[in-house]
Amino acid sequence: MILSEMNIPVKTVNALGKKKINTVNDLVMYFPRKYLDYRKIVPLMEAVDRDCAISGYLESYEKQTDKNMTIIKAHLIEESSGQKVTITWIGQSYQYNAIKNFARKEIVVCGKVKHHIVYGYTVTNPYAYYLKEYYTGKIVPVYTKIKGVTDEMLKKQISRCLFEITDPLDPKVVEMTKLPDYLSALNAIHSPQDTESIKKAEKRMIFNDMLYYTTKLKLNAALLPTETDVKTEKHDMTEQMIKGLPYELTDDQRKAYLSIRERMELGKRVNLLVQGDVSCGKTTVAFAAMVLMADNGYQSAPMAPTTVLAKQHYEGLKEIADKFGIRIACVTSELKGKAKTAILKEIETGEITFVVGTQSLFSEKLNYSRLGLVITDEEHRFGVKQREALEKKALSGVHVITMSATPLPRSVADAVYGENKEIVNIMSMPSGRKQVQTAINNSENKIMEFIEKQLKDGRQAYVVCPLINKADEESVTGDLESVEEAEIRYKEYFMPKGYKVGVITGQTSAEDTEMILNDFRENRYQILVSTTVIEVGVNVPNANVMVINNAERFGLAQLHQLRGRVCRGQWYPYCILKSREKENPRLQTMVQTTNGFEIAKADIEQRGMGDLLGVAQSGSSHYMDQILAMPNLYGSVKKYAQLLIDNHMEDPLIELYEK
Repeated sequence: MILSEMNIPVKTVNALGKKKINTVNDLVMYFPRKYLDYRKIVPLMEAVDRDCAISGYLESYEKQTDKNMTIIKAHLIEESSGQKVTITWIGQSYQYNAIKNFARKEIVVCGKVKHHIVYGYTVTNPYAYYLKEYYTGKIVPVYTKIKGVTDEMLKKQISRCLFEITDPLDPKVVEMTKLPDYLSALNAIHSPQDTESIKKAEKRMIFNDMLYYTTKLKLNAALLPTETDVKTEKHDMTEQMIKGLPYELTDDQRKAYLSIRERMELGKRVNLLVQGDVSCGKTTVAFAAMVLMADNGYQSAPMAPTTVLAKQHYEGLKEIADKFGIRIACVTSELKGKAKTAILKEIETGEITFVVGTQSLFSEKLNYSRLGLVITDEEHRFGVKQREALEKKALSGVHVITMSATPLPRSVADAVYGENKEIVNIMSMPSGRKQVQTAINNSENKIMEFIEKQLKDGRQAYVVCPLINKADEESVTGDLESVEEAEIRYKEYFMPKGYKVGVITGQTSAEDTEMILNDFRENRYQILVSTTVIEVGVNVPNANVMVINNAERFGLAQLHQLRGRVCRGQWYPYCILKSREKENPRLQTMVQTTNGFEIAKADIEQRGMGDLLGVAQSGSSHYMDQILAMPNLYGSVKKYAQLLIDNHMEDPLIELYEK
């Protein structure tokens, strides 16, 4: 029912409407922001800085006028201490006649007690006052003020609306939860008798929230296919590919591949998040899945966030594709003209089986013949809608694999609390890979000396800065290191010693970037100074030192990805977080662990889980906060939500929440 049908004054209805309170349900769900407990009279010495009830003898009262404002003062002799307490009402002239009736009597005053060295004990604009003989203490709900609506009017209309409310849940369900019914819970929230009833009522409301959220997730998941016609029967080609690798798969890699193969053979749709540290071999698992698809007549499309990484995947896949006579193409913004037209046509006819690329993979002009597998590498670099756009290009029931060393908070939440995504962790590292040592250091001289020692041993180093030049610092605070400054300093120090310094940023052309990276790969540059453009897609096994300037300015995911650039060779890798903030939680997390999944969990704690019903990939969600805070209640909610789904029953809360 809408409030305009409730015989509520029009001005009140309009004022509530400005706060999006338009229905009876909206109003009863306008919960207090806090409660004041006036059930017990508190001795004055215990009452200071508390909102509570005190009692005493009302000795005198007076009225003053200051700048057209009426000020009323009453003087109370508090009963437990004998101390004088001054009660003040500002701008409430009507209180003067009221307080007359309480003069020279025992009264109780409810309000915030303060003590000042000059003014003594005071209570300003108390919530209420009573003759002590008639005082019955109570818990008072306090609501966020709504302009144009008095507290009295708000409480009155909420009380009226409660008579229009019915419990949306079946009484048997409510009984099962051992929680109060809906109306009892709402009454306890708006007119509480004790703190225990408030807690139970709040728990019932949280149950409702969780049930709505969980059922909605299950219904959304039900819309996605779990069965698929994109099935596989043959896997000989994939086994040949695996045998032909210059290394053996780790146990985790093989388990991940076999899990994918098993689901495809059974006609079960793969919707998988592959999480693993940088250089753990996620890409190899993805390549194996692509060969499996090709062996069964399907196309695969791996999407990378940068052209550099896309080309890297293309080169790695081309070696495999050529062995088995599989056609492959790389589709990026660099592909133009007749060459682009020809490749797009061959993709559409199915002649090209592996289609590697960037966001260009879901352009309107690109159509696929039998796209059966979509892969998103470094999924933390893409938005929800970007990933969905590529999936829409595929066959119904398309298999989806996303990969990241640091999955987005939303992706982890989806895998753990969602209903359609699984997670596979590749924890073991390939043989010979060494764990990176991470430290926080702000000494420029010591960092330079350490890098020099590594260069003398034949190694190379990255130096990452948050800015290209000082002009970029206008919009941020603090003294940040720029690429421009670092380049000058590193050249002054290292070039006289025979070492060369290369530089790339987001402003460097694609052609120059590729050339500089290649020179770095070939050790023509011993130090590479850059922005975060090297976060993904740069593979230089000989580089074993990563210096990140102003490390406190970077997120956990970025720090871990950057650190991963030096985990690719046989040499001991080092990551130096240059920062004054040694106690920074993010930096401490980086020092304490190299486990990408642990970092992802820490990222969730710091950034929030995002919105599984929307597209936000991080940030706070009160639904997820509730689930994390009350896992046992969430377990009960999941069972009931599944019962609703299994019995084809509608969740009555969906209409209530979305009306």
